Amino acid sequence: MTEDLVIGIDVGGTNMRSALVDPRGRIVLQSRTATGAWLEGRETARRLIEECRSLRLAASGFGAAVRAAGLGVAGRIDPREGRVVFSPNLPRMNGYPLAAELRTALDLPVVMLNDADCFGIGESRLGAGRSIPNWVGLTLGTGVGGCLVLDNHLWTGDNLGFAGEIGHMIVVPGGRPCACGARGCLEAYASGRALVEGFLEAAATGAPVAGIEQRPLEPAKVAARDVHRLALQGDPLAREVFRRMGWAIGLALSNCFTVLGVRHAVIGGGVSAGWDQFEGALVVSLAEHATMFEAADAVIRRGVLGDDAAPLGAALAAWRQLGHGA
Repeated sequence: MTEDLVIGIDVGGTNMRSALVDPRGRIVLQSRTATGAWLEGRETARRLIEECRSLRLAASGFGAAVRAAGLGVAGRIDPREGRVVFSPNLPRMNGYPLAAELRTALDLPVVMLNDADCFGIGESRLGAGRSIPNWVGLTLGTGVGGCLVLDNHLWTGDNLGFAGEIGHMIVVPGGRPCACGARGCLEAYASGRALVEGFLEAAATGAPVAGIEQRPLEPAKVAARDVHRLALQGDPLAREVFRRMGWAIGLALSNCFTVLGVRHAVIGGGVSAGWDQFEGALVVSLAEHATMFEAADAVIRRGVLGDDAAPLGAALAAWRQLGHGA
């Protein structure tokens, strides 16, 4: 291989995924490392720089050069200064000039976007949104991200560093606390954190929990995938938190469809693996809250790129900065 490559990176609340990507959006090499809300900006930057240098070395090993990097980070972003303004799920990153530090350390152009926007670019160009000009995107992970694709372009609003933050739409006024500081946000009901917290709160009442009622629950060791596994086994508590999740997503999408006059949505992120447990409640909720549109006309798709969506979208943004692609 002798063609140029870019690096696409997705920094989420749980993992950091990075990939070498060619001009056609094909992943040549990828890796994943742990992140976490406890990581300070300096340590996150150190890990990112180390990972990028490793990928650059790998690229040179098969005769390719890295031309730029694209970086997706959960939260509000200042792309001009290369700074994380506010990240509910990576709070120790707030105010940190992450992209600026990478540019200096790597001597490469670095473009930084919100991670859900990267998901939107990836799925719009290469995935489930490829044939849809207008759609709402949701990413279900540690938190809940959102994006808007309108007329085949990612919508950035007034370039305030955030747009389409559907995860912080209020669905239950005065409801459960959210990491952003508000109460009743979609993220407080539909994220991986919300699934785990809701399940543990219910389990703490002493109700039986299939498969684990014989041993004490250790909150730090329970993940969203465990709640999904229990729901598949028929545990009523696990099924109820997924039902609540579907209800909240249906309400949020109904509001988005009504405001925007669109009817398509694409849902991705690691927690969307529980689709079988929340889809039914989502469809019911969408129908209950639809007034200005016919719920039967709405099309809700699962993303098809999986964990690759955001790093691919970040890479495509880097290629665009270099003048490749639309």
